[in-house]
Amino acid sequence: MVIKLKIVYYSYYGCFSSVIAAYIHTGYLKDKVSKDTIFSLPEMLDLDYGELKYIGFDENLHEVYVIGMKSFSDNIKKTLEGLRKIYNLEYDRLIFIDTSMYEPKYLKFIFPIRKIVLLKKISDEILYNWLIKRFDGIKNLVEEFKRHGAEEKT
Repeated sequence: MVIKLKIVYYSYYGCFSSVIAAYIHTGYLKDKVSKDTIFSLPEMLDLDYGELKYIGFDENLHEVYVIGMKSFSDNIKKTLEGLRKIYNLEYDRLIFIDTSMYEPKYLKFIFPIRKIVLLKKISDEILYNWLIKRFDGIKNLVEEFKRHGAEEKT
């Protein structure tokens, strides 16, 4: 019997560390990548709380998503699981992986700064440098889940 999983990477914003984790999970990002590659990801810094964004399939054909949950992660998790049961959706498990520990504390200040043309390049450089320092940690989180997290996570 093949188990179908829906894997959801989430954080407060859902548009930075969770996006990187999801793209690592699907195999699109493998190693440290260029700034252009990172900022060309469609979901990168696309702030839209509560919107479940489809990223793709992993090598086992499990679907991978990202979402920004603000401080409502428990409520959103329960709601999505409830919808699965109500509509008898055909997958076996819905798994949430929190990437918040890899999110810069100052991210909320970056959003308005990026809108100023003169400061966009600087803010992107700051975020890219932050990411490069944490990329291996995000990658390890994903790889650890892929090794044996599906049995443990709920």
